Amino acid sequence: MPLSMPTPRRLLSLCLACAAIFPPFALTQTLARPGWVGSGITTDLWWKHAVIYQVNPANFNPNNGTSLHGVTQRLDYIHSLGTDAILLTPIQPDPAHAQAIDPALGTLDDLDDLIREASRRHIRVLLDLDPAIPNTDLPNVARFWLNRGIAGFHVTGTDDNAHAQAFTLRGATGSYLGERIVIADADPTLTPDLRQRTYRPSNPQFPQLVLDTRPGTSTTLNATIIRPAIETLQDILQAGHSLPLLATDGPTYKRSMSRYGDSQHDVAIAKLIATLLFTTRAESLLYYGQELGVRDATTPLINWEAPPEKNKSAPALETTTSPNAALEDANPDSLLNWYRQLSSLHHGNATLNSGSLITINRDDQNVLVMVRKPQTVSSISPVLVILLNLTAQPVPLSLKADITRLHLRGSFLRTVLRSDDNMGTMHLESMTLPPYTAYIGELHY
Repeated sequence: MPLSMPTPRRLLSLCLACAAIFPPFALTQTLARPGWVGSGITTDLWWKHAVIYQVNPANFNPNNGTSLHGVTQRLDYIHSLGTDAILLTPIQPDPAHAQAIDPALGTLDDLDDLIREASRRHIRVLLDLDPAIPNTDLPNVARFWLNRGIAGFHVTGTDDNAHAQAFTLRGATGSYLGERIVIADADPTLTPDLRQRTYRPSNPQFPQLVLDTRPGTSTTLNATIIRPAIETLQDILQAGHSLPLLATDGPTYKRSMSRYGDSQHDVAIAKLIATLLFTTRAESLLYYGQELGVRDATTPLINWEAPPEKNKSAPALETTTSPNAALEDANPDSLLNWYRQLSSLHHGNATLNSGSLITINRDDQNVLVMVRKPQTVSSISPVLVILLNLTAQPVPLSLKADITRLHLRGSFLRTVLRSDDNMGTMHLESMTLPPYTAYIGELHY
């Protein structure tokens, strides 16, 4: 017996029933990012090998419109850094109005425009949530923002409330396609054993990314502090599904340019910090303006327009004025373009993406030495060696014995990227690392 065609009224009823059953996020998935996982377009997890750019919309000075509109205006610039996602600091007016936007920052329409324009550039938008939002309200709050196209959340803190928020948000994001994620803060008090139990895949609270700020919060450039902190990143990786997300700057502590700068080697020191950020096994979190050397006391934070022609000979990065983005962009040796080169290497180099990390102790010389070893060492995929001289003096190094001890073959390093003006190879038996220099080289023999 042939099946009868549904009447228009019955067809309308079926459509309404489907709308009631399935949450209204089908259209917003593309706002999270084109090519989201689950669409059949890609199976890649976007948050692996990611660069996340954290912004406070209040710091953006738009040509016209609101602060959120100002972020939208700078998307091409943000995209040039190889950014995979933007993390917005809290935009809600208070915990009691967690499904609204502070009028001082903009409107929901402004956020929709930001998500839409970011999506066109293959950038997701993430949201910092106020930790004071009641956990009972959190599922509805999460769904509200996810349905608008937000791609995930950052949970602030490491106390019991933060763990409860992470658990709730993982449940909410897990029902959405497109790999919506949760970022949690690393707990510096955890022992390696507790870290493994906290971040293991069987734990339903595990976040996709664990934000670790320890390597960047020290007040001195000291290898005895930074090297052990980098080694603890391995604990998160070895624990299971979560990946470490490394930050050297953030909204709650002093900027690295103000912490480490000495008014003589500021750009060189900033390039060291950037190299550390992009060459460990962690993913990278940039804080708005650090790629330009923004300090704590600059107003405005960034000058976007080039100065008059007569002033173009001035340094691109000065200690008394705000950085100028146009000058930095035009200078191939600028801090901004150093960040861009490192971001490109971070995304494109397979050894940096998936190779193991070994540190060589040169703490007595205040030099950080990292070896990144690919799964299969060959002439096509050689070992990478990263050298960071954290001092204002040239440092002589000999790494031949260390490389041999690691059962690696090589006699010299072929330069991939270096922050100083020197050229040529570096010989393992004897090399000199100039003051405050970052060096990345391939191991060859």
